[in-house]
Amino acid sequence: CTPEEDANCLALLRANTPVVSIFGKCWELHVREILKTTPEENLRMIEETCRFFKEHGKTVIFDAEHFFDGYQASPDFALEVLRAAKRGGARILTLCDTNGGMIPCDIFAISTQICASFPDTEIGMHAHDDCGCAAANSVMAIRAGASSVQGTFIGFGERTGNAALSTVIPDLVLKCGIECDGSLPLLSKTARTVAEIS
Repeated sequence: CTPEEDANCLALLRANTPVVSIFGKCWELHVREILKTTPEENLRMIEETCRFFKEHGKTVIFDAEHFFDGYQASPDFALEVLRAAKRGGARILTLCDTNGGMIPCDIFAISTQICASFPDTEIGMHAHDDCGCAAANSVMAIRAGASSVQGTFIGFGERTGNAALSTVIPDLVLKCGIECDGSLPLLSKTARTVAEIS
């Protein structure tokens, strides 16, 4: 179906937010085995969906699901997915370590290549913590040229968690000299409060 006919796309549109984050498969294995479609159809759906939201005045963030696994298996296809999202109007291309299996040196190397390949596009990072590297991977993506990090406050998230923004932010500010949005003095108190509530 087209985005105009898709219930999820229409629900996102009705939410009336200025920003919409959508995801698409970057690993051919998942395109064929999970989505049960062709790589060409996957690319078409991504481009059309990004364009649909862009034409409705939304800022589009594209979450490149399983990007790093897909890139290691087939760099050409993973890059073509990013190109399709960009053609459709995505403003930020977020590289996702959906399995949480990457290590910092590989994140840095691949993110450097992607930032160089898309010099006029914001690149983001979305890391899971299955190998205990989500915060470090997020920092390395920023050092490679990415400009945003998706995460959760003290790392709560599916499986073993997401990048802990309460770790990533002070690492970037205090260790790397990179300015971040938010109030650094409130992080410790907020982290304790979130931990106590949970």
